[in-house]
Amino acid sequence: MVRLCMVVLVVAAAALVPEQLGLTVKQVLPVSFVYLAVCLLGQVGDHLLVKHPKRSRAPLQQMLLPIDSVYLAMLTVPSGGAQSDFILLFAVQLVAVTLLASPRTGVRLALWDSVLLISISVLGLEGPVGQFLGAPQVVTPSSGAVAVRIIGLWAVAVSTAYFSALSERELRRSKAQLDALTQMASEMERAMEASHGADEIAAVLLQTVLGPFLFKQVAIVWERSGRSMAARYSAGEQSVSPVSLGPLEEGALGGGVAERALAENAPVLVRKLSHEHDGVIQIMMPEATNVVVVPLRAGRERLGVLVAEAGPPSSRRVSRRSLEMLNRFAAHAALALNNADLKAEVARLAASDSLTGLANRRALSSALMREAARTVRTKEPLSLAVIDVDHFKAVNDSFGHIVGDEVLRQVADAMASNVRDVDLVARYGGEEFAIVLPNCGSDGALAVVERVRAAVESAATVTRVTVSAGIATSLGDGSDSESLMAAADGALYVSKRAGRDRVTLASVGGRPAGPAEPQPTTITL
Repeated sequence: MVRLCMVVLVVAAAALVPEQLGLTVKQVLPVSFVYLAVCLLGQVGDHLLVKHPKRSRAPLQQMLLPIDSVYLAMLTVPSGGAQSDFILLFAVQLVAVTLLASPRTGVRLALWDSVLLISISVLGLEGPVGQFLGAPQVVTPSSGAVAVRIIGLWAVAVSTAYFSALSERELRRSKAQLDALTQMASEMERAMEASHGADEIAAVLLQTVLGPFLFKQVAIVWERSGRSMAARYSAGEQSVSPVSLGPLEEGALGGGVAERALAENAPVLVRKLSHEHDGVIQIMMPEATNVVVVPLRAGRERLGVLVAEAGPPSSRRVSRRSLEMLNRFAAHAALALNNADLKAEVARLAASDSLTGLANRRALSSALMREAARTVRTKEPLSLAVIDVDHFKAVNDSFGHIVGDEVLRQVADAMASNVRDVDLVARYGGEEFAIVLPNCGSDGALAVVERVRAAVESAATVTRVTVSAGIATSLGDGSDSESLMAAADGALYVSKRAGRDRVTLASVGGRPAGPAEPQPTTITL
């Protein structure tokens, strides 16, 4: 199309201003016809060759580029060659080739044009070319005019190549950012399907953002429901590293650049963080320069901020396009983080007892089955304790159900505070509780449950309450969760019949081994 437009322009000039071009329409048409015919053959040949997978997309069209310059040189010779006003057609050709082919091809074409124009001037080919075209007279350009026009062509070629390369680099960067956004969305979706928490989703965000934006380091501060999360990822690191900020106070992100980003709901650029107003972010990225702070919001809810450091030099700028794309990353990640947090909360509520906050019966059954299967594989002991609050009906009858519920909450707190980190305390039903003790034999389980019994007895409840307990232990002999629960339940009833406020160990065969006294500093089994 560019070649056709140049031919039309030359023919129009020959028709309208033949004295300025130095040629008439009859003199221009034959050369233009041959030129267009050759170009058309090259186009047809490229359509045939492009079907071959190892061929370039337009090899013949690239081979015709020198012919374009020859055609333009022949038609501009009568009007002064490099001195002609139609030398602008060379600039049009250079711009088109640089943009449509490549900056390198444009520079090579500028070199060829320069050699061609200098050769015509130095060898004095103006006369023979004019005679071949039938031009009545030929203007011979001065050497200074040739030099000036060639410098102009090179200026056009170099500037066009530079801006073309710059535009192509920005397009590649934008494509890389879009690809990274798509990849991040896919990975976050997989993380959500796998029920991963907000930590994994934050790690996906940080690892995805760092590369395509060429940041030095990125970090995230996430604050929700009294829980804080902070993580940082730097160039060259293998994994995301969590940052300990301690419990964040209410509105800890307020003030400074974080508050500004959250209030404006838009990325904010700062040269350097303030120690006074950006304390939380300053802990994440000490001495950071050229910092971008992007808000994390789910609707109107303010969740946290994404922080990225572009790094020195101080004159480095983050483009508006990159800021807009980074805002998309943050918006998508904020929704994913919020959904993960809500999903975790729903899962927690589904597995928790609404009154005491302990695990409910469903979570207890799942954990007990899982630990029973594991102990069969590893041959490690597994103990289960079933605990009942003594005479709890009398508490409800005397003080009412509201006070009874408060007593259950205090008993649950005492139990949860006196077990190991790996143990699971659950509300089994009514005033009954259960404790799953992985990798714990009878002696260890007895020590833990006695500690729990003593803690409940000394708890500051409205009225003094005691508990009875039964313990069953599996030694990896194939006992399932139901038989373990039945053995522990049977041992509990032995404690009740023996006077309550005591712990009973079930034998390996399932029958109770007898109750233990309430003060078992040393117990012989």
